[in-house]
This record gives sequence, C-alpha cells and structure tokens, in this order.
Amino acid sequence: MTILVFCQHGLFTAIHKYYTLDDWFEFEKEHPTCMSNVAVSSGISEADFERLQSILHKIPSIKFICLDVANGYTQVFVEYVRKVRKEYPNHTIIVST
Repeated sequence: MTILVFCQHGLFTAIHKYYTLDDWFEFEKEHPTCMSNVAVSSGISEADFERLQSILHKIPSIKFICLDVANGYTQVFVEYVRKVRKEYPNHTIIVST
C-alpha cells in the first residue's frame, strides 16, 4: 500500500473519500503511527458530511480533513467549509479542487 511507504518517510496523504468507516478502523488498527500523516476526505453532500462525522467521531486520531470538490469557487462550497469548520474547529482543513 502506497500510503505505508509515504508514512515511513513522513509524507502526508489525503485518503480518498470512498473508504468506509470499517476501512478506517482497519487502517488505524494496523497502522496507528500513520494517523498523524493522513487526512480524511469528503465531498460536499449531506451524505458526505454524515460519513465525515461518523469517521471523525469514531477515530479521533484523525486531525486533518480534505474537502475534495470539482468546483471550489461556488457558494455551496463556501457554506460547506463554514459548516465543517464550525463542527471541527480544531482540525486542519485542506481543500482539493
């Protein structure tokens, strides 16, 4: 797995937004030292937000959020960033557009 090689060298990686909560549990269990080098990714739909919440609630070692959208210039995106910031004031938010 490429992420493990990245972790071994101290590199940071945003994990794609299609991993499930179970995938995250398994990853954290097998590679706890990598958690400081990864971000959970999210789209901007309500389902994406609910998934983000469930992952961050169950795996508090994740401190980075990557918002992955095609149109980062839209007002909808701006509002989503505000929503995520309000919910997670102590997490680092990264944007990928």
